[in-house]
Amino acid sequence: MKVYLAFVAFFLPLFLFSCTSTKNGLNDYSDEKNEVTVEEIVSIEENITKSEESIFIEEIEEIQKEPTESELFIQKIENINIKCVSSPSVVTKNKNFSSPYDFIISDNEDNPVSKINITVTYPSVKKDDILFSSVELISDENGKISFIPPKPTFACISTVTVYPTPINQDKEVLQVVNQKKVEVTWKVRSDAINKGAVLFIWDFNEKNKPVNNSYEILSEFRKRGMTMVGNAPVNDSEYIGRSLDFLYKENYEIIEASYGYLICGTVKFVKSVESCEEGYLCSLTSQIEALDMKNGNKVFSKSFNHEAIGKNWNDCVSKCKTELAQMIVEEIFYGM
Repeated sequence: MKVYLAFVAFFLPLFLFSCTSTKNGLNDYSDEKNEVTVEEIVSIEENITKSEESIFIEEIEEIQKEPTESELFIQKIENINIKCVSSPSVVTKNKNFSSPYDFIISDNEDNPVSKINITVTYPSVKKDDILFSSVELISDENGKISFIPPKPTFACISTVTVYPTPINQDKEVLQVVNQKKVEVTWKVRSDAINKGAVLFIWDFNEKNKPVNNSYEILSEFRKRGMTMVGNAPVNDSEYIGRSLDFLYKENYEIIEASYGYLICGTVKFVKSVESCEEGYLCSLTSQIEALDMKNGNKVFSKSFNHEAIGKNWNDCVSKCKTELAQMIVEEIFYGM
């Protein structure tokens, strides 16, 4: 505003002098339209002053404006951090968690932050997909929150997700919340580890003929600490291709529900072993299904494919069967 006033003060006398000189020296052009009065100059000055004052007032009003709810929330959480300090080991389905998920909320200098609302989401229902539930907790005076999930009713590998509870669904709020999100592994294994299982799983040769029960899959179950596992009592190759209901009834007549599950399937060559640049390539495929021995209900079904390279036929086939067995047992342990 001072700049505009100085501009007017400096150029006004020159402007008036120029107008007077023009009037006196060029009488032919002395029309009143060429004259600028003092009143007009003052009006210009007042307009400039009002314009500057308006801008200044707007700037002050912007500075003094109250922050929004979203802005206050973002200011509150943008300098906090969430850290998982402990989590449960592997849990068996239908068993309670023996320890909680523990988190610490701190600022950028590692000072604990209390009274922060935190949302925790966890797997709660399994249908076609895994569905999640959530709980809201508040950090205590030590910045700590502890979460013990309900008893899990299904096996899976998933995540527990922790984040500041958003104050609303504004884009800026959700963006900051997402930056603070922390995920921790959730591992619940099948109760087959305790209930046991019998296997009706057959290996096929390259000519697509059954040759023997899968030793690699049986061995992998035992490596993982499953002691109640073995080949099914009704386990002749002539039963390959029979319905699951038939296999269930035949085996149930002998063992009833003394073992928790009947696991059936095949391991076949996709094609004959072939040479490649690195040696020899083995390609296997497997279809695995499992039944609950209490009621005969199907509780697992999945197809698997795997390839492995070895220095010779035996090496690549052995490697492929072992790695495929690891994949199958992992899926059964955390998907049945």
